[in-house]
Amino acid sequence: MNYEDFSELASLYPLDILEEEYCHVVEDAIAKFPEFEQELAGFQAAVAAIPYTAPLMPIAANLKDRLFQRIEEDISVAKAENELSVEELIAQAATVSWQPYSLSGMEIARWELNMEKREVSCFVRATPGVQFYNHRHAGNEEIVVLEGDIVIDGQKYNIGDRIRSMPGSIHQPETYGGCLIFVQTSLDDEIIVY
Repeated sequence: MNYEDFSELASLYPLDILEEEYCHVVEDAIAKFPEFEQELAGFQAAVAAIPYTAPLMPIAANLKDRLFQRIEEDISVAKAENELSVEELIAQAATVSWQPYSLSGMEIARWELNMEKREVSCFVRATPGVQFYNHRHAGNEEIVVLEGDIVIDGQKYNIGDRIRSMPGSIHQPETYGGCLIFVQTSLDDEIIVY
């Protein structure tokens, strides 16, 4: 390889725009001709200085607020895109295998288990008047009411309501008229016995 060819490729190498085969050509040339390394270092220094040559621009006073608002909107859209509708969840509840739960009047059907995230998604069916175990959340919990009602901290939720609980929160839901709910929660939630 001659010096002119190397110089042309070496000027593009620090910009990370060369195809892989040409990157290997530059690297092989440096291995064969160590004096080329100094030329490449000069190009790398020039590329590193490019951001500092741009003129300073004033930042809009509300940029931070707009940025955080946009991030929140993007998160909300992503959540909405990933959320299953009540109808889709009811359809899934009809396909799972139900098992009796340790509380009288309650059945549970595991839907998905993610050991890597330590999360479980399941359906819970309870007869009227059932009071769930008092428990502390190790991670986020989401409940979607599919049928009936569920009462958490004095607030009654009905079909279509989504309830989100944060890690560390404690509650003891109950149902007045019976319910079918979808629950996504941590495998490490703690049942609290007084």
